[in-house]
Amino acid sequence: MATKIGTPRETYDGENRVGMTPESALQLQKLGYECLIEKGAGAAAGFSDASYEAAGVEVVKTAAALWKAADIVAKVRQLNEARAPGARPSKTR
Repeated sequence: MATKIGTPRETYDGENRVGMTPESALQLQKLGYECLIEKGAGAAAGFSDASYEAAGVEVVKTAAALWKAADIVAKVRQLNEARAPGARPSKTR
């Protein structure tokens, strides 16, 4: 079973970046990882859910579901547990 890398939506006000792009997801998949992203996580950075799906990324409905499913979580900003339902700091790098 492949390791799952997930990216939730950034929760800091004004943060438009996303921890995984469709292109980076393709590269991760070439290395054998499965990729997950929270629905709408890439929107502020200009990436639609459809662009992630086209890259083979599973779009997950909620942050809590993503935190549960992912083995590793990639974020741009430091984890703010108060703003991340279901977050587990041990999964972030």
